[in-house]
Parts: sequence; structure tokens; C-alpha cells
Amino acid sequence: MNQLTRRDFGKNAFMLSCLTALGLPRAAHAATAGDFLDKVKNDPFIQRDDIQYAIKSYYQTYNCTTPYPHKFNEVVTKWHLRSLQFCIDHKIEKDHVDHYVTTMAPILKRVKSRVGTKGPDAALNGMFEGTTCAYQLFEHIDVKPGERTFPCPYKYLLEQCKKYLGTFTLNWEDVCGKWCTPVWNGFAKEMGVAITIKTGETCSVKLKA
Repeated sequence: MNQLTRRDFGKNAFMLSCLTALGLPRAAHAATAGDFLDKVKNDPFIQRDDIQYAIKSYYQTYNCTTPYPHKFNEVVTKWHLRSLQFCIDHKIEKDHVDHYVTTMAPILKRVKSRVGTKGPDAALNGMFEGTTCAYQLFEHIDVKPGERTFPCPYKYLLEQCKKYLGTFTLNWEDVCGKWCTPVWNGFAKEMGVAITIKTGETCSVKLKA
């Protein structure tokens, strides 16, 4: 049995405490001292060499509240907004969506094969909670059979960008109508399913009956 150094034990104890505080399921069963030690020694996630940097980055991001409170998904969200602004300015927003869907085609084809064996809900899983592209973007995703709902990640940040940068002219409705809706519809088409979309502060994507 490999022994833990005091430094490694302290690091792993801190990581496990953070996971527990975050409510992550990996830490949920570490109730006793023995369970805790087994979890520290055997969980490959906790043993990752870079996990401490992830926790540090997470802390630094949420600790930054100037000029507005920052969130974990800011880089992804802001990059989407910048790209969409450029495409709207040059009237190529449709090409932008088509290109994105095309670059995702290999993944969408794999998901489509799961749709054939597991049913159409596998398509929603592949679009949302089953991919890092989604759970690194949305703060949380509520999963129901045939439906996914989640808070819009763009509205708040677009307001801040327009207020503090002053270089954005697109509207929130542009994001909904020229990015989110056509992208999700494009994904659904590639996977052979039909969906209905409701955008707003809380978005909903449902399978059509």
C-alpha cells in the first residue's frame, strides 16, 4: 500500500473538503476516517496533479468582483459573444453557425448512434449534461425525460460587456435568435431528432412528441 506524505495528505484533504463543500458526488460517501483515506488514495480524480490549480482558478475567478462578479464560464461565454458580434457586423452569422455545427459533426454522429440504441433522449444528453461543451457553459442543467432547462449564460455577461467595454452592439435577442436557436436546431438535425426551443432567462429544449 502506498503511503501518503504529510504534504500530499494535506493537499488531498483540502481537495476532498472542497468537493464536499461543492456537493460533488465523489465526496458524498467519505463519511468515516477509513472511507476518507480510501477515497484519497484510490480516487483518480482527487489524485490528478492539476486539480489544485483548478480549485485555485475557481476561487480566484469567484473572488474577483470588479468591475462585476465573474463566473467560471466567462471566457467561453465572452468568446461566443465576441465571435457573434464579428459575424453580425460582417453579415456572416449563418456561416458562423453552419461552420460550428460542421466542426461538431463527428461527435454528433457518435451521439446519433446512441440515439438509435437508447432513444431520442440520448440526443439531449449529448447536447447538454453529457458534454463538457455544455457543463462548462451552463451553471446548471435540469434534466427531465425529453427536456433540458438551464439558465441563459449570455444575458448577464452581455449587459456587463456593453456597460464596461462599450464595444458590443448586438442585443440579447441576437444571441438567442442568431446563435443558440440555430445551433441547437443544427445539432438536432444532425442527430436525427426534432426539438422545440424556448429561449429566455431560463431556456428550455424539448423533444418534439
